[in-house]
Amino acid sequence: MFRIFLQKKLHSGETKTEPTERPSKLKNRRIYERFAVDQKHLTVMNDQDILVIRDISVKGFASEVSERAYDRFALDDIYSARMRYHGKVQELDLKVAWKRERLVGFELYEPPTPTIIFFKNLVRPVQLAHSLSQVEASFMEDHEGMTWYHGEDVDLHIWINDAEGLAAWQLVADDQVVEWSAVHGIKTGVLRRQSFGETGINEPGEVLRFIDEHPVATRLRFASDIIASGTFPESADLSKSLDDLEIAI
Repeated sequence: MFRIFLQKKLHSGETKTEPTERPSKLKNRRIYERFAVDQKHLTVMNDQDILVIRDISVKGFASEVSERAYDRFALDDIYSARMRYHGKVQELDLKVAWKRERLVGFELYEPPTPTIIFFKNLVRPVQLAHSLSQVEASFMEDHEGMTWYHGEDVDLHIWINDAEGLAAWQLVADDQVVEWSAVHGIKTGVLRRQSFGETGINEPGEVLRFIDEHPVATRLRFASDIIASGTFPESADLSKSLDDLEIAI
């Protein structure tokens, strides 16, 4: 999904003995929720050290590193870095915030507003994917062969044909719509709530689905990132349906 290149050290932190245990008042303290990610998420240093990202938050990320790299990172080291994400490059500074058992925690260092927004957009698909859980769908129309996953501001419906496999799916996340079927291909769109005036007061109306004239690449990337971060069994099949598209995601 993304790669981070640590370019150069801007500041060397003090060499200090790292505590084997966090102070009790800091244990289990999670101001910023962290989300586990798989090994498709990598940071890469200039000297070819590869750091596997294990979790990410809007504050930063934690990486598993080699023993050689672990010894080289010192607490409060500051690095300039470049992140490449879907072809877009973001410049940022990172600080070594903590070290433990070959894990190194990097925090955004004095991030400007564009960097904060960039990281929030980066984390959002992972957050949505991790909130998904399967729910009962038998009460719904057209539920035969359908599996429904629901989460925080996200719903995913998947239809499986016993004979042919994946038949269709629909993802609605943050009011964005992406759907695919073996018959009709890919579509994107958005949900909008209509409003109407009554006695001079605006009242909420029906939520309507508006389909784009042509699939929108940003919506497809958003869906692709959610699906790639998902742990549901059909994730690989859904990713393949997007990989087969001729549209550049």
